[in-house]
Amino acid sequence: MLKVLFGDVQAGRILRLPYLGYSVLLSVLMIVVGLGLAFAAGVGEHLIAGDLEAAQAHMSENFSLIAALSFVVVSVLFLFAGCNIMAKRLRDIGLPGWWMVLAIIILTGAVAVMVSDEASNILQTVIWIVLLLIPSNSLTSPTDLSTSEKH
Repeated sequence: MLKVLFGDVQAGRILRLPYLGYSVLLSVLMIVVGLGLAFAAGVGEHLIAGDLEAAQAHMSENFSLIAALSFVVVSVLFLFAGCNIMAKRLRDIGLPGWWMVLAIIILTGAVAVMVSDEASNILQTVIWIVLLLIPSNSLTSPTDLSTSEKH
C-alpha cells in the first residue's frame, strides 16, 4: 500500500479500480484525522466546562510547535499521496503524470479564485470521474506501446 501511495514517483502506473480504491482510502483517512482533531478540540472544551473563550485561550497557550508541525507534515503526506496516485493514473492513460497534475492544480486553483470554491470542487470531482472512466493506454500511440513493451 505504501509503495502505491508514496513509491514509483517517476514511472508508476495504476489501473482504474485500484485508483478508485486508493483515492477513497485517502479520503476516508483524511476524514478520520479531521474528526480526531475535532474530537480532541471538543474534549478540550468540555474539560474547561464548556467555556469556549477559555478553551481557545488554553489551546493557543498549550498548542505546541511540534503539534503544528505534525499537522503540516500529515497534510503534506496526504497531498503528496493524492497527487502521486493521480500522476500514476494519468501515466496509465498515456499522459505525462506530474505535468498534468500540476496543470490540474493550477486549473482548479484558478477556478476557485475566479469563480468560486464550489465550482472548483465540482471541477475536481469531474476530473476524478474522468480519470476513473478513461481506459488504460487510451491516449498512447501504438508506436509508444510497442516501444514500451520492448523495455
